[in-house]
Amino acid sequence: MNWWLTYILVIVVFCLLGVGMVRRVNLYQFPFLTGVITFAFLLPQVPALADDRFLPENAFAKAIGFTILCLLMTWLGYISRVKPVSFFRHDFSEKRLLIVAFVLSLLGAYFYYQLSRLPTDSLVGVEMTGVSVMYVFFSRLLCYGLAIAVLCFARRMSFAALIIIALDLVFYLDRILVTGKRAEAVELCFIFVLAFWFYRGWMLPRVLTLAVLLLGTVGMFSMGDYRNITRANGAPVWDDVERIDVVGNITQVLRDGGPEMRNAVLLINNTDTTLDFDYGKFHWNRLIFSYVPAQLLGSRFKSALMLQMPVPPRDYNPLTGTTETGMADAFQSFWYFGALKFFLLSYLMHRIWVSANAGEASAQVVYMLSIVPAMHAVSHTTDWVLMVWVHMLIFLAPSLAFARTTPQTRARRDNGKSNIPFVSKETAYYEP
Repeated sequence: MNWWLTYILVIVVFCLLGVGMVRRVNLYQFPFLTGVITFAFLLPQVPALADDRFLPENAFAKAIGFTILCLLMTWLGYISRVKPVSFFRHDFSEKRLLIVAFVLSLLGAYFYYQLSRLPTDSLVGVEMTGVSVMYVFFSRLLCYGLAIAVLCFARRMSFAALIIIALDLVFYLDRILVTGKRAEAVELCFIFVLAFWFYRGWMLPRVLTLAVLLLGTVGMFSMGDYRNITRANGAPVWDDVERIDVVGNITQVLRDGGPEMRNAVLLINNTDTTLDFDYGKFHWNRLIFSYVPAQLLGSRFKSALMLQMPVPPRDYNPLTGTTETGMADAFQSFWYFGALKFFLLSYLMHRIWVSANAGEASAQVVYMLSIVPAMHAVSHTTDWVLMVWVHMLIFLAPSLAFARTTPQTRARRDNGKSNIPFVSKETAYYEP
Protein backbone atom coordinates (compact mmCIF):
# COMPACT_ATOMS: atom_id res chain seq x y z
CA MET A 1 0.00 0.00 0.00
CA ASN A 2 2.76 2.45 0.92
CA TRP A 3 4.52 2.12 -2.41
CA TRP A 4 1.29 2.29 -4.42
CA LEU A 5 0.44 5.57 -2.73
CA THR A 6 3.98 6.80 -3.38
CA TYR A 7 3.60 6.03 -7.08
CA ILE A 8 0.26 7.85 -7.18
CA LEU A 9 1.83 10.86 -5.46
CA VAL A 10 4.60 10.94 -8.06
CA ILE A 11 2.05 10.76 -10.88
CA VAL A 12 -0.01 13.61 -9.41
CA VAL A 13 3.09 15.78 -8.98
CA PHE A 14 4.23 15.13 -12.55
CA CYS A 15 0.74 15.98 -13.80
CA LEU A 16 0.94 19.35 -12.02
CA LEU A 17 4.37 19.92 -13.54
CA GLY A 18 3.05 18.88 -16.94
CA VAL A 19 0.50 21.68 -16.77
CA GLY A 20 3.35 24.15 -17.06
CA MET A 21 4.83 22.33 -20.01
CA VAL A 22 1.60 22.46 -22.04
CA ARG A 23 1.42 26.26 -22.04
CA ARG A 24 4.32 28.36 -20.86
CA VAL A 25 2.02 30.91 -19.22
CA ASN A 26 1.08 28.14 -16.78
CA LEU A 27 4.64 28.25 -15.44
CA TYR A 28 3.60 31.31 -13.43
CA GLN A 29 0.42 29.84 -11.99
CA PHE A 30 -0.27 28.15 -8.69
CA PRO A 31 -0.92 24.49 -9.72
CA PHE A 32 2.42 24.24 -11.53
CA LEU A 33 4.27 25.98 -8.70
CA THR A 34 2.62 23.64 -6.19
CA GLY A 35 4.03 20.79 -8.23
CA VAL A 36 7.44 22.47 -8.17
CA ILE A 37 7.64 22.80 -4.38
CA THR A 38 6.31 19.27 -3.87
CA PHE A 39 8.80 17.82 -6.35
CA ALA A 40 11.78 19.73 -4.98
CA PHE A 41 11.06 19.68 -1.25
CA LEU A 42 8.83 16.72 -0.38
CA LEU A 43 9.27 13.97 -2.97
CA PRO A 44 12.94 13.29 -2.15
CA GLN A 45 11.94 12.72 1.48
CA VAL A 46 9.21 10.20 0.74
CA PRO A 47 10.75 6.94 -0.61
CA ALA A 48 12.83 6.12 2.47
CA LEU A 49 9.82 6.61 4.75
CA ALA A 50 7.73 4.13 2.78
CA ASP A 51 9.77 1.27 4.26
CA ASP A 52 10.48 2.83 7.66
CA ARG A 53 9.55 0.17 10.23
CA PHE A 54 9.81 2.65 13.11
CA LEU A 55 6.83 4.70 11.94
CA PRO A 56 3.42 3.84 13.46
CA GLU A 57 1.35 1.36 11.48
CA ASN A 58 -0.50 2.95 8.54
CA ALA A 59 0.89 6.40 9.47
CA PHE A 60 2.76 6.77 6.19
CA ALA A 61 -0.29 5.80 4.14
CA LYS A 62 -2.47 8.36 5.92
CA ALA A 63 0.02 11.18 5.34
CA ILE A 64 0.67 10.38 1.68
CA GLY A 65 -3.01 9.81 0.97
CA PHE A 66 -3.85 13.18 2.50
CA THR A 67 -1.02 14.86 0.58
CA ILE A 68 -2.45 13.51 -2.67
CA LEU A 69 -5.88 14.82 -1.68
CA CYS A 70 -4.44 18.29 -0.94
CA LEU A 71 -2.70 18.41 -4.32
CA LEU A 72 -5.93 17.43 -6.08
CA MET A 73 -7.78 20.17 -4.19
CA THR A 74 -5.17 22.62 -5.43
CA TRP A 75 -6.03 21.63 -8.99
CA LEU A 76 -9.79 21.67 -8.44
CA GLY A 77 -9.68 25.10 -6.82
CA TYR A 78 -7.95 26.52 -9.86
CA ILE A 79 -9.91 25.10 -12.79
CA SER A 80 -13.15 26.98 -12.11
CA ARG A 81 -13.85 30.05 -14.25
CA VAL A 82 -13.40 33.20 -12.17
CA LYS A 83 -13.61 36.93 -12.70
CA PRO A 84 -11.23 39.69 -11.62
CA VAL A 85 -11.70 40.94 -8.06
CA SER A 86 -13.28 44.40 -7.98
CA PHE A 87 -11.21 45.23 -4.87
CA PHE A 88 -8.16 45.58 -7.12
CA ARG A 89 -9.79 47.86 -9.66
CA HIS A 90 -7.92 51.12 -9.17
CA ASP A 91 -5.95 53.57 -11.31
CA PHE A 92 -2.56 54.82 -10.28
CA SER A 93 -0.21 57.66 -11.05
CA GLU A 94 3.22 56.43 -12.09
CA LYS A 95 4.84 59.42 -10.40
CA ARG A 96 3.12 58.65 -7.10
CA LEU A 97 3.91 54.96 -7.39
CA LEU A 98 7.60 55.75 -7.71
CA ILE A 99 7.37 58.02 -4.66
CA VAL A 100 5.71 55.18 -2.74
CA ALA A 101 8.35 52.72 -3.95
CA PHE A 102 11.15 55.06 -2.87
CA VAL A 103 9.73 55.71 0.61
CA LEU A 104 8.95 52.03 1.24
CA SER A 105 12.41 51.08 0.01
CA LEU A 106 14.12 53.56 2.34
CA LEU A 107 12.14 52.38 5.35
CA GLY A 108 12.70 48.74 4.52
CA ALA A 109 16.40 49.36 3.86
CA TYR A 110 16.80 50.90 7.29
CA PHE A 111 15.42 47.80 9.00
CA TYR A 112 17.41 45.53 6.70
CA TYR A 113 20.53 47.42 7.77
CA GLN A 114 19.63 47.12 11.46
CA LEU A 115 19.00 43.42 10.93
CA SER A 116 22.41 42.97 9.30
CA ARG A 117 24.11 44.46 12.39
CA LEU A 118 22.82 41.68 14.63
CA PRO A 119 25.07 38.66 15.22
CA THR A 120 24.79 36.17 12.39
CA ASP A 121 24.33 33.24 14.77
CA SER A 122 21.08 34.85 15.99
CA LEU A 123 19.65 35.04 12.48
CA VAL A 124 20.76 31.98 10.52
CA GLY A 125 19.29 28.54 11.17
CA VAL A 126 17.62 29.53 14.45
CA GLU A 127 14.19 30.61 15.68
CA MET A 128 14.36 34.42 15.76
CA THR A 129 12.88 36.29 18.72
CA GLY A 130 12.70 39.80 20.14
CA VAL A 131 14.16 42.70 18.19
CA SER A 132 15.20 40.57 15.22
CA VAL A 133 11.55 39.65 14.62
CA MET A 134 10.64 43.35 14.62
CA TYR A 135 13.39 44.15 12.12
CA VAL A 136 12.26 41.35 9.80
CA PHE A 137 8.64 42.51 10.13
CA PHE A 138 9.39 46.04 8.95
CA SER A 139 12.11 45.11 6.46
CA ARG A 140 9.31 43.61 4.39
CA LEU A 141 8.54 47.16 3.26
CA LEU A 142 11.59 46.98 1.02
CA CYS A 143 9.97 44.08 -0.88
CA TYR A 144 6.93 46.24 -1.57
CA GLY A 145 9.10 49.07 -2.83
CA LEU A 146 11.05 46.74 -5.10
CA ALA A 147 7.92 45.12 -6.56
CA ILE A 148 6.31 48.48 -7.36
CA ALA A 149 9.53 49.86 -8.90
CA VAL A 150 10.04 46.78 -11.07
CA LEU A 151 6.44 46.97 -12.31
CA CYS A 152 6.92 50.63 -13.24
CA PHE A 153 10.22 49.81 -14.95
CA ALA A 154 8.73 46.89 -16.89
CA ARG A 155 5.92 49.09 -18.21
CA ARG A 156 8.06 52.11 -19.03
CA MET A 157 11.79 52.07 -18.43
CA SER A 158 12.84 55.08 -16.38
CA PHE A 159 15.99 56.18 -14.56
CA ALA A 160 14.06 56.79 -11.32
CA ALA A 161 12.69 53.25 -11.22
CA LEU A 162 16.14 51.86 -12.03
CA ILE A 163 17.73 53.74 -9.12
CA ILE A 164 15.14 52.37 -6.68
CA ILE A 165 15.65 48.84 -8.00
CA ALA A 166 19.42 49.11 -7.64
CA LEU A 167 19.07 50.36 -4.04
CA ASP A 168 16.74 47.51 -3.13
CA LEU A 169 18.91 44.84 -4.74
CA VAL A 170 21.88 45.79 -2.56
CA PHE A 171 19.96 44.82 0.59
CA TYR A 172 17.97 41.99 -0.99
CA LEU A 173 21.03 40.18 -2.33
CA ASP A 174 22.91 40.71 0.93
CA ARG A 175 20.17 38.92 2.86
CA ILE A 176 20.05 36.09 0.32
CA LEU A 177 23.81 35.53 0.33
CA VAL A 178 24.45 35.98 4.06
CA THR A 179 21.48 34.08 5.46
CA GLY A 180 20.92 31.65 2.59
CA LYS A 181 17.22 32.46 2.32
CA ARG A 182 15.70 30.32 -0.42
CA ALA A 183 12.32 32.04 -0.21
CA GLU A 184 13.77 35.50 -0.77
CA ALA A 185 15.83 34.25 -3.72
CA VAL A 186 12.80 32.70 -5.40
CA GLU A 187 10.65 35.75 -4.62
CA LEU A 188 13.25 38.06 -6.19
CA CYS A 189 13.15 36.01 -9.39
CA PHE A 190 9.36 36.07 -9.49
CA ILE A 191 9.22 39.84 -9.02
CA PHE A 192 11.21 40.39 -12.20
CA VAL A 193 9.79 37.51 -14.22
CA LEU A 194 6.16 38.34 -13.49
CA ALA A 195 6.59 42.08 -14.00
CA PHE A 196 7.97 41.55 -17.50
CA TRP A 197 5.25 38.99 -18.19
CA PHE A 198 2.46 41.36 -17.18
CA TYR A 199 3.69 44.25 -19.34
CA ARG A 200 5.88 42.76 -22.06
CA GLY A 201 4.67 39.20 -22.41
CA TRP A 202 8.06 37.64 -21.72
CA MET A 203 7.88 33.93 -20.89
CA LEU A 204 10.50 31.59 -19.47
CA PRO A 205 11.79 28.84 -21.80
CA ARG A 206 10.67 25.37 -20.75
CA VAL A 207 14.21 24.03 -20.86
CA LEU A 208 15.46 26.76 -18.53
CA THR A 209 12.57 26.12 -16.14
CA LEU A 210 13.32 22.40 -16.00
CA ALA A 211 17.03 23.04 -15.49
CA VAL A 212 16.35 25.41 -12.58
CA LEU A 213 13.90 22.89 -11.08
CA LEU A 214 16.43 20.05 -11.17
CA LEU A 215 19.33 22.17 -9.90
CA GLY A 216 17.13 23.62 -7.15
CA THR A 217 16.04 20.16 -6.08
CA VAL A 218 19.62 18.92 -5.86
CA GLY A 219 20.77 22.01 -3.96
CA MET A 220 17.73 22.24 -1.69
CA PHE A 221 19.12 19.90 0.95
CA SER A 222 22.54 21.56 1.10
CA MET A 223 21.24 24.88 2.35
CA GLY A 224 21.79 23.76 5.93
CA ASP A 225 25.52 23.38 5.24
CA TYR A 226 25.59 26.77 3.53
CA ARG A 227 23.90 28.43 6.50
CA ASN A 228 26.31 26.77 8.91
CA ILE A 229 29.16 28.36 6.99
CA THR A 230 27.60 31.83 6.99
CA ARG A 231 26.61 31.55 10.66
CA ALA A 232 30.15 30.65 11.65
CA ASN A 233 31.86 33.31 9.54
CA GLY A 234 29.27 36.08 9.26
CA ALA A 235 29.41 35.74 5.46
CA PRO A 236 29.81 32.99 2.86
CA VAL A 237 33.35 31.62 2.59
CA TRP A 238 33.43 30.41 -0.98
CA ASP A 239 36.21 27.87 -0.47
CA ASP A 240 34.05 26.19 2.17
CA VAL A 241 30.94 26.51 0.02
CA GLU A 242 32.67 24.72 -2.86
CA ARG A 243 33.42 21.79 -0.56
CA ILE A 244 29.74 21.19 0.30
CA ASP A 245 28.80 17.65 -0.75
CA VAL A 246 25.65 18.54 -2.68
CA VAL A 247 25.20 15.12 -4.26
CA GLY A 248 25.93 13.36 -0.98
CA ASN A 249 23.33 15.44 0.85
CA ILE A 250 20.46 14.64 -1.49
CA THR A 251 21.57 11.00 -1.63
CA GLN A 252 21.33 10.84 2.14
CA VAL A 253 17.80 12.27 2.05
CA LEU A 254 16.76 9.71 -0.55
CA ARG A 255 18.28 6.95 1.59
CA ASP A 256 17.13 8.03 5.07
CA GLY A 257 14.12 10.27 4.43
CA GLY A 258 13.66 13.88 5.43
CA PRO A 259 12.60 15.39 8.76
CA GLU A 260 9.77 17.54 7.36
CA MET A 261 7.83 14.67 5.89
CA ARG A 262 8.51 12.56 8.98
CA ASN A 263 7.07 15.35 11.12
CA ALA A 264 3.95 15.41 8.95
CA VAL A 265 3.52 11.63 9.14
CA LEU A 266 3.71 11.63 12.95
CA LEU A 267 1.37 14.59 13.44
CA ILE A 268 -1.24 13.39 10.96
CA ASN A 269 -1.25 9.91 12.51
CA ASN A 270 -1.58 11.32 16.03
CA THR A 271 -4.50 13.54 15.03
CA ASP A 272 -6.24 10.67 13.25
CA THR A 273 -5.81 8.54 16.37
CA THR A 274 -6.95 11.08 18.97
CA LEU A 275 -9.46 12.97 16.77
CA ASP A 276 -8.45 16.08 18.70
CA PHE A 277 -8.78 18.93 16.17
CA ASP A 278 -8.05 22.63 16.48
CA TYR A 279 -10.84 23.66 14.04
CA GLY A 280 -8.81 26.53 12.62
CA LYS A 281 -7.65 27.96 15.96
CA PHE A 282 -4.13 27.49 14.60
CA HIS A 283 -4.64 30.45 12.24
CA TRP A 284 -5.98 32.72 14.99
CA ASN A 285 -3.02 31.94 17.23
CA ARG A 286 -0.59 32.63 14.41
CA LEU A 287 -2.22 36.01 13.79
CA ILE A 288 -1.92 36.89 17.48
CA PHE A 289 1.67 35.68 17.58
CA SER A 290 2.64 37.74 14.53
CA TYR A 291 0.68 40.97 15.05
CA VAL A 292 0.25 41.49 18.80
CA PRO A 293 3.53 42.92 20.15
CA ALA A 294 4.35 41.50 23.58
CA GLN A 295 6.91 44.29 24.09
CA LEU A 296 4.10 46.86 24.08
CA LEU A 297 1.10 45.00 25.44
CA GLY A 298 2.80 42.45 27.66
CA SER A 299 3.28 38.72 27.24
CA ARG A 300 0.42 37.96 29.66
CA PHE A 301 -2.09 39.90 27.56
CA LYS A 302 -0.79 38.26 24.38
CA SER A 303 -1.05 34.79 25.92
CA ALA A 304 -4.60 35.52 27.05
CA LEU A 305 -5.62 36.08 23.42
CA MET A 306 -4.30 32.70 22.39
CA LEU A 307 -6.72 29.79 22.06
CA GLN A 308 -5.93 26.41 23.56
CA MET A 309 -4.54 23.96 21.03
CA PRO A 310 -4.45 20.15 21.03
CA VAL A 311 -1.45 18.70 22.85
CA PRO A 312 1.18 17.20 20.50
CA PRO A 313 2.22 13.56 21.08
CA ARG A 314 4.75 13.03 23.84
CA ASP A 315 7.27 11.37 21.55
CA TYR A 316 7.11 14.19 19.00
CA ASN A 317 10.43 16.07 19.10
CA PRO A 318 11.10 17.80 15.77
CA LEU A 319 14.56 19.03 14.88
CA THR A 320 15.09 22.78 15.28
CA GLY A 321 14.64 24.54 11.97
CA THR A 322 12.49 21.84 10.39
CA THR A 323 8.91 22.38 9.28
CA GLU A 324 5.79 20.26 9.65
CA THR A 325 4.28 20.94 6.18
CA GLY A 326 0.92 22.53 5.48
CA MET A 327 -0.68 19.12 5.18
CA ALA A 328 -0.07 18.54 8.90
CA ASP A 329 -1.80 21.72 10.07
CA ALA A 330 -4.63 21.23 7.58
CA PHE A 331 -5.27 17.72 8.89
CA GLN A 332 -5.00 18.89 12.50
CA SER A 333 -7.70 21.47 11.83
CA PHE A 334 -10.43 19.51 10.05
CA TRP A 335 -9.30 15.90 9.51
CA TYR A 336 -9.42 14.97 5.81
CA PHE A 337 -11.73 17.93 5.20
CA GLY A 338 -8.69 20.09 5.92
CA ALA A 339 -7.73 19.61 2.26
CA LEU A 340 -10.32 22.31 1.56
CA LYS A 341 -7.73 24.80 2.83
CA PHE A 342 -5.76 24.08 -0.33
CA PHE A 343 -8.90 24.37 -2.45
CA LEU A 344 -9.64 27.81 -0.99
CA LEU A 345 -6.05 29.00 -1.32
CA SER A 346 -5.90 27.87 -4.94
CA TYR A 347 -9.21 29.57 -5.72
CA LEU A 348 -8.04 32.87 -4.20
CA MET A 349 -4.72 32.72 -6.02
CA HIS A 350 -6.62 32.15 -9.26
CA ARG A 351 -8.77 35.24 -8.62
CA ILE A 352 -5.69 37.35 -7.96
CA TRP A 353 -3.96 35.97 -11.08
CA VAL A 354 -6.93 36.80 -13.30
CA SER A 355 -7.11 40.29 -11.81
CA ALA A 356 -3.41 40.81 -12.42
CA ASN A 357 -3.70 39.69 -16.02
CA ALA A 358 -6.64 42.03 -16.52
CA GLY A 359 -4.13 44.82 -15.99
CA GLU A 360 -4.88 45.71 -12.36
CA ALA A 361 -1.57 46.99 -11.00
CA SER A 362 -2.48 46.38 -7.35
CA ALA A 363 -3.30 42.74 -8.11
CA GLN A 364 0.00 42.40 -9.93
CA VAL A 365 1.93 43.52 -6.85
CA VAL A 366 -0.11 41.24 -4.59
CA TYR A 367 0.37 38.22 -6.84
CA MET A 368 4.11 38.79 -7.19
CA LEU A 369 4.51 38.87 -3.41
CA SER A 370 1.98 36.10 -2.66
CA ILE A 371 3.17 33.27 -4.86
CA VAL A 372 6.11 32.19 -2.67
CA PRO A 373 4.11 32.30 0.61
CA ALA A 374 1.37 30.35 -1.15
CA MET A 375 3.90 27.69 -2.17
CA HIS A 376 4.91 27.48 1.48
CA ALA A 377 1.45 26.06 2.18
CA VAL A 378 2.94 22.77 0.99
CA SER A 379 6.39 22.93 2.55
CA HIS A 380 5.72 24.92 5.74
CA THR A 381 2.23 25.91 6.96
CA THR A 382 -1.01 27.05 5.35
CA ASP A 383 -1.03 30.25 7.39
CA TRP A 384 2.08 31.73 5.75
CA VAL A 385 0.23 33.47 2.92
CA LEU A 386 -2.46 34.70 5.32
CA MET A 387 0.21 36.46 7.40
CA VAL A 388 1.56 38.09 4.25
CA TRP A 389 -1.89 39.30 3.17
CA VAL A 390 -2.54 40.85 6.58
CA HIS A 391 0.84 42.59 6.37
CA MET A 392 -0.13 43.91 2.94
CA LEU A 393 -3.41 45.29 4.25
CA ILE A 394 -1.58 47.15 7.00
CA PHE A 395 1.28 48.61 4.96
CA LEU A 396 0.85 48.10 1.22
CA ALA A 397 -2.84 49.03 0.89
CA PRO A 398 -2.45 52.53 2.44
CA SER A 399 0.63 53.13 0.29
CA LEU A 400 -1.22 52.25 -2.89
CA ALA A 401 -4.16 54.39 -1.77
CA PHE A 402 -1.83 57.39 -1.82
CA ALA A 403 -0.87 56.57 -5.43
CA ARG A 404 -4.45 56.29 -6.68
CA THR A 405 -5.68 58.70 -9.32
CA THR A 406 -8.98 59.39 -11.03
CA PRO A 407 -9.33 57.55 -14.37
CA GLN A 408 -9.54 59.85 -17.37
CA THR A 409 -11.89 57.57 -19.24
CA ARG A 410 -14.48 55.02 -18.21
CA ALA A 411 -12.91 52.31 -20.38
CA ARG A 412 -9.30 52.18 -19.34
CA ARG A 413 -6.97 51.08 -22.09
CA ASP A 414 -3.29 50.33 -21.90
CA ASN A 415 -2.43 51.19 -25.51
CA GLY A 416 -0.88 47.81 -26.14
CA LYS A 417 1.11 47.58 -22.93
CA SER A 418 -0.80 44.58 -21.55
CA ASN A 419 0.52 41.21 -22.64
CA ILE A 420 -2.49 38.95 -22.26
CA PRO A 421 -4.28 38.26 -25.56
CA PHE A 422 -7.13 36.19 -24.13
CA VAL A 423 -8.43 38.45 -21.35
CA SER A 424 -9.53 42.06 -21.03
CA LYS A 425 -7.03 44.64 -22.21
CA GLU A 426 -8.06 47.03 -19.44
CA THR A 427 -5.26 48.14 -17.19
CA ALA A 428 -4.29 50.85 -14.76
CA TYR A 429 -3.81 54.29 -16.22
CA TYR A 430 -0.48 55.85 -15.42
CA GLU A 431 -0.03 59.57 -15.53
CA PRO A 432 3.01 60.70 -17.51
